[in-house]
This record gives sequence, C-alpha cells and structure tokens, in this order.
Amino acid sequence: MITNSIHILFPVLLLLIFLFCYKSGGKRITKFYVHMTCRHCWRRFYTLMLLLILLLFHFNYVNIAQSVYDLAPSSVAFIFLFSHRFTERIIYYLQNRKTLFISAIIAMLCVFIPFLFSTVVTIEVLLFGAIFYPSRKILEKISSPDYHKEIMERPRDIRYSYYSWND
Repeated sequence: MITNSIHILFPVLLLLIFLFCYKSGGKRITKFYVHMTCRHCWRRFYTLMLLLILLLFHFNYVNIAQSVYDLAPSSVAFIFLFSHRFTERIIYYLQNRKTLFISAIIAMLCVFIPFLFSTVVTIEVLLFGAIFYPSRKILEKISSPDYHKEIMERPRDIRYSYYSWND
C-alpha cells in the first residue's frame, strides 16, 4: 500500500518542487545555481542523482508492476543515463522550449495509459533535470574571468541568465 502511494505521489512531489524552486530568489537556490554553474563536479553529481532517483523508482516499480514488460520502454531510455556526457546531451536537447513543451504534452497524455506509467515518470524526471540544469549560454559566459568574478560578488544576479536556454 505504501509503495503504491509513493508511486502515485512521486509525479506530484516533483511538480511541487518545481513550483517552489523555479526561478526562485532564495538563498539556497541561489547557492545551487552558482555551484551548478561554476563546478563540473556538481553537474556530474546532479546527473547521478537523477539516475539514482530513477533507479530507486524502477526498483520499487518492479514490485507493483503487473509484468516486467511495463518497464521496457522506460528502461531503454534509462540505460543511456549512465553516461554523464550523453545525459548532458539529452538535457541540452530538452532545454529547447519547443522540445520541452512537446515532451511535457506527451508525458501528460501517456499518464492515462497504465502500462506507460514508468515511462511517464522517466520523462518527467528528465524534464525536471533539464529545467534545473544550467544552460549552455551561462556555462560559456562563466568561463570568462570577468563574469565569474561578477557572479561571485553578486550571486543573486545569476538567476537572470541561468535559464537563458537555446531556442
């Protein structure tokens, strides 16, 4: 019963985190923005945490799935996340606004198909990961010493350019 409740509340929990943290100006989220922008090890850790969340979800989903074949579509996408470089490519692809919108619509439509629930959660975690991952533009800007110094002096200014995705 608890496992079923966790699986039902998992997408809602991700949505609530997104609503409270997206473009927030709080102290903790600003530190997160600065660390994700300035340090490669933080970005790598972030992608590993996405992978861990999906691993735990798939492990628990095996217990309630009616057949193992329900996990097949999401497992194919899930295998590619073991490579940080490939995960970054997926995230940068999803940061295109049109791709993000179409992926969200597909996830919302597939949530009503019972055997695609694990696929929907995988897509949702990837979308969530893409939203809070720094854009390519800010990573290019931060490589210049002047901008890096400016961000270290006034870290709250990073949130204005953190979400400047490629269109």
